[in-house]
Amino acid sequence: MSEHMALQIENLKSHFFTSKGVVPAVDGVSIDVPAGKIVGIVGESGCGKSMTAMSVMGLLRHPGKVVDGTITLDGRDITHLNKKEFSEVRGRDISMIFQEPMTSLNPVYQVGRQVREAIVLHQKVSRKEAKERVIDIFREVGIPEPEKRYYAYPHQLSGACGKE
Repeated sequence: MSEHMALQIENLKSHFFTSKGVVPAVDGVSIDVPAGKIVGIVGESGCGKSMTAMSVMGLLRHPGKVVDGTITLDGRDITHLNKKEFSEVRGRDISMIFQEPMTSLNPVYQVGRQVREAIVLHQKVSRKEAKERVIDIFREVGIPEPEKRYYAYPHQLSGACGKE
């Protein structure tokens, strides 16, 4: 009996079309992620880990393009969704934690409000309920004083976690 695959990437190829020629950034990657499992991707710098993830998330921008292969999420082919369709899927059904933490959160907005925005965007809840969920999430992942940290800016969280 085969396991249900939450994410299947088959023979994924993403290229960048530059004035100096075609640059293959992802060349034939295949990955199966079983439902309820976590898969880590490791490799040398420049081997295509981030480009693979960006391709799967629909975040490649011109001149980058997925040129071959398929990306199936819970049985749905998401390989060539348009921007609007990807924005509905991204953050709700699939997400990415970027390697560089300074690019993950906007430094001029409070952390809690940025996380709340994702909840309000993808779930039919009030801002108040979304705020309560954010505080619960902060508590679950071990952020001390989650009610206070909701109003903190990203730089104010550095070194604050794990000191309960």
